[in-house]
Amino acid sequence: MIKTNNRKTAHYSEFIVIDGEKLFINSRKKQGVYLEILEGIVRQLDIALSIHKRLLVCRFDFHLNHHAKNNKIISNFINRTKQWLNRSYGIDNIGYVWVREHEQSKQLHYHLAIFLDGDKIRYPAKLLIKLKEMWKPHGHMPTIENPYYFIDKHNQVKVRGEAIYRISYLAKIRAKGYRDPQVKDYQTSRLKPR
Repeated sequence: MIKTNNRKTAHYSEFIVIDGEKLFINSRKKQGVYLEILEGIVRQLDIALSIHKRLLVCRFDFHLNHHAKNNKIISNFINRTKQWLNRSYGIDNIGYVWVREHEQSKQLHYHLAIFLDGDKIRYPAKLLIKLKEMWKPHGHMPTIENPYYFIDKHNQVKVRGEAIYRISYLAKIRAKGYRDPQVKDYQTSRLKPR
């Protein structure tokens, strides 16, 4: 592990140990991840699992049609999404992680993973349509193949591992850092364990 100049720790391995557990992640020797983002993802996912008997994990990409100097767009979008989920499904404890990415030759975009009560929403078809509609004024939301995981007590070990591997992509080093120093590369929810 190497401490970078942006105060995050770079990790270059296909495995990582978090809280004594060895996890398989989407990282390579030449294409690493930031440890702090990865730990935030795993901790919020595990807290969401402790709150809900069943968990729906969904991953989305959001491309902007203009540059943004700060992250107000994604913060406001998440707040609106949480309000809609509460009104439509009665979901209160919503976990999430978003990352901001901008490579010099590509548009600014965000990746988002959300962790929802699987007893209240089991399949994200309506959610995908609504988020696409809500994001449209800002840009476009591409369709992602197999964007969700449903975790319950019968498949928790296997599917949790698959979900962690998939969303560990959000912690990748590449495309982060092209921003003003005071602007964040990522943010997680602040779910508290029960």
